[in-house]
Amino acid sequence: MRTPPWLLLLVGTLGVGIACLPVSGQDSAEIEHLAAQTSEKVAKERPKHVLLEMEGGCLLDAQLCKILESGLSDALTKSIPEIEFVGRENVVQGLKKKGYLSIDAYDETIVRDLASEMGAEIIATQNLLWQAHGYELTSKIVKVNGNKEIGAFKVKIGRPPQSDDDKPVLVKDEESGVTLIVTRGNPSHSRPLYFPACMRCPDPEYPEMARRKRLQGVIAFFVTITVQGTAEQISLIKSFDASLVSNAVQTIRGWRFQPAIGPDGKPFAARVPLEVTYRLAP
Repeated sequence: MRTPPWLLLLVGTLGVGIACLPVSGQDSAEIEHLAAQTSEKVAKERPKHVLLEMEGGCLLDAQLCKILESGLSDALTKSIPEIEFVGRENVVQGLKKKGYLSIDAYDETIVRDLASEMGAEIIATQNLLWQAHGYELTSKIVKVNGNKEIGAFKVKIGRPPQSDDDKPVLVKDEESGVTLIVTRGNPSHSRPLYFPACMRCPDPEYPEMARRKRLQGVIAFFVTITVQGTAEQISLIKSFDASLVSNAVQTIRGWRFQPAIGPDGKPFAARVPLEVTYRLAP
C-alpha cells in the first residue's frame, strides 16, 4: 500500500522505525468487519462532511490504520454518495494557524476542537493499542455538534514476534525537527532513556483572584522539551478556567527538564503532554 504524502512529510525516525508488516487474511477480515461496523453507525447520522482521524497509536503500524481508513471511506461513499471527507492536510494547516505543530494532529482532543471549524459533522477516529499478545485496533465515532461520542468498536489484530519490542516509536516532524514519542509495551520501561524528565518543576503561584474564587483543576498542554531542557511551543489542550492559562504557561516556562535521549545517546527535542495542577491546601 502506498504511503500517503502527509505521512511521508510527518514521519522520520531516530533509530526506531515504524512497522509496516504484512497483514494476514484473518486480520484483513477483522479490519473489514470493523470498517463495516463503523461505517454503518456513521451512515445512520447521514452526515455530509466526515473527518477520518488517525490517533498517535496508529504510528505503531501505520498500514493497519490506513487499511481501516480506506475501508471506512469506501463503505461510506457507497452508503452516502454525496459524502465529502475533510482532508488531513486541511486539519494540519488549521492546527498550524493556531500555533500547533503538524504532529499534534495525532491528538484526538485537539482535533475535536478544530473539527467544527473544518465543517465536519462527524469524526471517525482510528487508533492502535499495544496489547500483551497483539494489537487492538479501534474506531470511535464522535458527533461534532455537542462533542458527543456515539459509537466505539474494536478488534484484535496479530503482531509478528519480531515486533515485540517495548522501545517507543520516535516520529519526527520534519518542519520543526520535534519528535513525537509513541509508546508501546510498558511505557515506564522506556522512560529513563527516551522521555524527558522533570528536574525542577515547582507548583504554580496561585493568583490571588483565583484563590479567592477557590478555583481548582488541571490545565493541559502539548509542549516541546528542547535539547537544553527548556519548554517551548506551548500549546493548550484543555483548561478548566481561561483566566489561569497565562499563569500556567508562565509556570511551564520556568520549569527545567532533562531532555529526551535517543538510542544514539544524543538528546532530541520531544513533543510531550504536560499538566499544571491548581490545588488549594485543605
